[in-house]
Amino acid sequence: MEAVRLEEWYTEYKPLLFSIAYRMLGTIAEAEDLVHDTFLSLPKIKEDSVQNVQAYLCKTVTNRCIDYLRSARKQREVYVGPWLPEPLAGPSPDDPQLKAERYDDISFAMLLMYEQFNPVERAIFILREAFDYDYKEIAGIVDKSEVACRKTYSRLKQKLQSGPVSPGPDDLPKLEPLLQGFLQAVETGDMEGMLQVLSEDAVLYSDGGGKVLAALKPILTPKRIAAFLHGITRKRPIETRHIPALYNGMPGIIVAPPGQVKNVTLFEFADNRIRRIYMVANPDKLKHVKI
Repeated sequence: MEAVRLEEWYTEYKPLLFSIAYRMLGTIAEAEDLVHDTFLSLPKIKEDSVQNVQAYLCKTVTNRCIDYLRSARKQREVYVGPWLPEPLAGPSPDDPQLKAERYDDISFAMLLMYEQFNPVERAIFILREAFDYDYKEIAGIVDKSEVACRKTYSRLKQKLQSGPVSPGPDDLPKLEPLLQGFLQAVETGDMEGMLQVLSEDAVLYSDGGGKVLAALKPILTPKRIAAFLHGITRKRPIETRHIPALYNGMPGIIVAPPGQVKNVTLFEFADNRIRRIYMVANPDKLKHVKI
């Protein structure tokens, strides 16, 4: 296969393939590796044997993700503490191509919901929900019947009817004052100020992956969350920066002491209160974070 043709395909299809792989895996490095491996395998096939390049590449990367998830399942089971996805920068709220619903399928809440599905179920749901593939296309990718794919999607969709909804692009600016007020309360030790912003069912997840100090279980109740955040904030160097950021369509901050990134903390809102806090501190998941 000609190198020029491969380069054209790489430029055209890599964003789509990465989008599928990231949703399937929740990690940037593994998603990039599987997409790269997919393109490396192309010279081994005959060009005239591929009638639909996009369909072939999507099928290949999806099945590589399914195989990876099956092999990685044991690793996930022994993960130290709560497992969180790897933060993905953006999307920009002023992107004219961005639809509000695109925020939902890459939010941490949704990526964690995908963890409840087996690998094939995850592929069917993502291809239908996030990329609007028809059932015939999905069936060809996952090697299932159209009827089976339709039933699987319907069952999973019903299960997620009350699932999380991330704020749309128009909502994010409205949430900024609430978030800034909360962060100010954390830094000053204003417990009452923190409690006013946290919802009654608030939960904080802290992912250190066993490599840095983090809570080994989700932290429940606003009072415990406030105490935890105030406690870790007091121990940070005075020079620590708290940089506003947008990851996975969610507002958050990058906590950056001098010379390093300590964590990326993302916030999920409901009814103008913080409902979930996701703190990613595992250094392996912060390699793509830029400050």
